Amino acid sequence: MITRRGLLAALAARPSGRMNVVVILADDLGYGDLGCFGSVINRTPHLDRLAADGLRLTHHYSGSPVCSAARASLLTGLVPERTGVTGVLREEHDEGGLRLGIKTMADHFRAQGYKTALIGKWHLGMKGAYRPDQRGFDSFWGFLNGTLDYNTHLSAGGGGRGTRTTYENGTPLKLDGYLPELLAAKVVEFVESHRDRPYFLYLAHPLPHLPLQVPARWLNPAQKGQQAVYSGMVACLDGCVGQLRAALERTGQWERTIVVFASDNGWVKSRTPTVAAYGSNGPLRGGKYELFEGGIRTPCIVRWPGVTRAGSVSSAVSWFPDWVPALAGVKTTDGRDIRKQLSGHVGDNKRTLVWRFEDSLVKTPPSVAVRQGRWKYLRVGTERFLFDLDADPGEARDVSRENPSVIERLVRAAD
Repeated sequence: MITRRGLLAALAARPSGRMNVVVILADDLGYGDLGCFGSVINRTPHLDRLAADGLRLTHHYSGSPVCSAARASLLTGLVPERTGVTGVLREEHDEGGLRLGIKTMADHFRAQGYKTALIGKWHLGMKGAYRPDQRGFDSFWGFLNGTLDYNTHLSAGGGGRGTRTTYENGTPLKLDGYLPELLAAKVVEFVESHRDRPYFLYLAHPLPHLPLQVPARWLNPAQKGQQAVYSGMVACLDGCVGQLRAALERTGQWERTIVVFASDNGWVKSRTPTVAAYGSNGPLRGGKYELFEGGIRTPCIVRWPGVTRAGSVSSAVSWFPDWVPALAGVKTTDGRDIRKQLSGHVGDNKRTLVWRFEDSLVKTPPSVAVRQGRWKYLRVGTERFLFDLDADPGEARDVSRENPSVIERLVRAAD
């Protein structure tokens, strides 16, 4: 049980010099893909245990419904349009990336004396000054682009298909094995070799992003076909979290480590009907590439010793830009320090969040969404909607005609 004195001390102090910070970002994991968020298909014992030991945020949002823009928002504490990354960065965009001059969470932690590391997927720039070892990370081990074959480790997307994008800092890596398992081993190695100095570890896990590939050892014999493969990928992601926790406990670091787990955006429900059934966004409408809830609301679990309470749940609204202020103690234009909210205080559900999204390759119409309290305004092309998320979390009923003053207020916020 957290005492008032302990809570005030934890809220007054920053992690610097005290606690490790581990941010785990899954890739395209749906809101309903974890047992602790309602899945009855996928086996996620380690993430369920993390939720039982910490806090589930049930109204936590990504900064974008796609990978690159979401990652830019998470690492900078800014909405995507301020970062220069508003859609998916593909190999044909390899001359640019996250806007130079913007500090990342890694920059802030390094300035506080932390060792900083990225293990996994970068997807914010392929060349020169845009690469992670130039953006605040002391070390990088993983891949630069958005999609690769997990067995050959070659790019599986866009104009760069078939090229190698795996690196250790600036050195190309040629590896053997299933990449997510190699990442898990690298995470354990990092934890075991950094016991004495506080660190910020950004574990940008590639699963369960396509392609659907997983070793047979992760399959559930009771499942068949591609559903078994997808569920096996989620199980492998969960296993990596379990290995990380075991390493932290074995080395005596667990009680001085903050762990945040989230997904970058929802599962691909609308754009790819052939694979839409495998992942689940739970009761939420839509998915990746959309500003419906299924595209931007993410499962989120936080364990912060001295701050979060075991088995707690918060429905207060929060989003990716909040993590730079909360974890690194740096004010940003679009985020706020949510540590009191994480400790159980009622959050400000009347705050206004605004998303803008357009992607030229998949030809999605320009979209804008505004969340304020129970209300959500959504414009997709020329269509306009208003949803009451308290009464209708699945966004099944447009209530704009019944609430003209509400939609007028949110339209002004969007503009």
